[in-house]
Amino acid sequence: MNKISLSLALLVVVALASAAFAHGGEYNGPSGGGSGGYDGPGGGGNTGGPDPGGGPAGGGGGTTPGAGGGGGSTPNPGGAPVRPGGGGGRGTGGGRTTPGAKAKSEGNQFLDWDFWWDLNEDRFLLLKSKVRSMEAASTSRDTFFGESEGDSVVQVSTARIRKEIMPALKLGLKDPYYDARAGAAIAYGKVADKSEPEALDTLRKLLADTDKIVQESTCLALGILGNKAAVPDLLEIAKNTPKGRKLVGTDTSDVPTRTRSFASVAIGLIGAREGFVGDEANVLNELADLAKIDAAHIDIQMGPAIALQLVKSEKVAQDILAIYKDTKAKRHVRAHLAVALGKIGYRAAIQDLRAGLRDKETYVNYGSAISLGLLANKEDKDIIKELVNYAKRAPNPGTKNFAIMALGEIGDESGRATLMEFVKGGQLAEKTFAALGLGVMGTKNPSTSEESGQLILESYKAAKNDPERSAFAIALGLLNYQKSVETLRGDLTDGKGSQKLKSYICLALGLLNDKNSIPAIQGLAAEKGDQDLRKRAAVALGLLKDPDAVAVLEKVILESKNTKAILGAATVALGYIGDTKAVPILTKMVENKNSEFQDVSRAFATVALGFLGDKDDIPLLSRIHENSNYLADTEALGELLTIL
Repeated sequence: MNKISLSLALLVVVALASAAFAHGGEYNGPSGGGSGGYDGPGGGGNTGGPDPGGGPAGGGGGTTPGAGGGGGSTPNPGGAPVRPGGGGGRGTGGGRTTPGAKAKSEGNQFLDWDFWWDLNEDRFLLLKSKVRSMEAASTSRDTFFGESEGDSVVQVSTARIRKEIMPALKLGLKDPYYDARAGAAIAYGKVADKSEPEALDTLRKLLADTDKIVQESTCLALGILGNKAAVPDLLEIAKNTPKGRKLVGTDTSDVPTRTRSFASVAIGLIGAREGFVGDEANVLNELADLAKIDAAHIDIQMGPAIALQLVKSEKVAQDILAIYKDTKAKRHVRAHLAVALGKIGYRAAIQDLRAGLRDKETYVNYGSAISLGLLANKEDKDIIKELVNYAKRAPNPGTKNFAIMALGEIGDESGRATLMEFVKGGQLAEKTFAALGLGVMGTKNPSTSEESGQLILESYKAAKNDPERSAFAIALGLLNYQKSVETLRGDLTDGKGSQKLKSYICLALGLLNDKNSIPAIQGLAAEKGDQDLRKRAAVALGLLKDPDAVAVLEKVILESKNTKAILGAATVALGYIGDTKAVPILTKMVENKNSEFQDVSRAFATVALGFLGDKDDIPLLSRIHENSNYLADTEALGELLTIL
């Protein structure tokens, strides 16, 4: 793990804009995860009932636990952004739809290419690494809290984290507004050094907060912190033991389902850094048992299944494979353990996963296709042939899309030929996923970029609809196809096209390092319009290392105090930029509890401070998002995919 002194810049999170920590409910401000706003398969709503068999439990939104109480449910009047989490549908204000029961329909919006992108973009954008590549002179300017800064993006120093960000987050942990506490908990886990005893003690005490949202966030924060001393407590909570109930402040009632699930995930986050060795490895058997034992609510098993994806240990691979192959096991668990086999790198499972493409459970088909993309290599011709067949003729669109992306991950020439064929003449979903797959392939094998880039640029120019053009733009950015720059920049400035298209063009130009587009992107970041456009524009400015971005966004904040959606987008965008100049703006927001900054503003500010001081190059929670079987949704997974 990198030391905190090396972890000072900027990140983008698949779960980006809708604020990272809050769970559930309907929120019409900055939506969802990912730089543009993940608002796909999501949880929210009430925690409770068992898996009904027809789809994930508790999938809808529309109610949010009352502030501070965490018990009852209160309607979200008029779609007001009660907290920066959860996420309504693409700014429409509607409650979200659980995709499970609709996955067989081509009209299901959760099958669109941009849901995959929103959850996987972190590994391609790598904003922190790009900021860290700046000249040494810029880095050294922050020795005394950024003196003489102004002509370049300057990283946040270790000293500034210690002297300003940490005190602000500690204050946030005591904030009267529950979402500010929840956001501060996640941010504190990101920023704090796991070796400091105070950090573990501080979060451990917050487990007994009166609000369930804060309890859940604190579990995840302990996972992000990474101190293995937290594992015994998290396991007690996951298993709902008397000690676990006491840790969350109750002796008589059970630990809430989602808190149990998140405690299991937190163990996986801890193991994701260094693994579990020796006697520590016993916790892997505990997680496997929790995933296997039939529970009253699916999320009690789903948390351990996600945790096993994160630890990536072959010590329990055979146990995982046994559950995956058990047709009597719950479909959600099998679906996500399929992905665990791929993330672990357990090639012994390849033929079983190949058979899983034909399993009667659609969710298992999804997970099998994803996993084969992670496990197969160019020499696995029979597997590639099978994936090509499913990319062309899968019985359901979700498996088809995941098979296309699997071909992109593998990078075989026959797979590339199939993807290019789709770009030339496929249906909308085939074209967009294939373009994205070619982009992914190009990041792994740049020798394919020229031919793929030429085809995609021609297709971009010929496309008649913005969803196609948006996917093509991102693919051109991934391929670093410099011949597309003038075309993309022209489309950004000509006033044509939807806000969504322009937002993706911003990202593409950021990936292409087109500094000549900075003025146009600055203008879009400052517009009082679509918040997803503003967020993606801010990410692009971070990619381009624009030194003026913080000033642009600060002005937006000062002019938008009564517009929560815009204010939230601009506040979190400051975290994306990663410039030390944002620190005093955000700490002032956290510290100021009068009417100048509303509750939700403080919550967003804690999230942004977590971005600025994160000790990880790529946010740890993005390991959950990456190659996720997001169509096999449950309430807890939906919430995890909206957390920054």
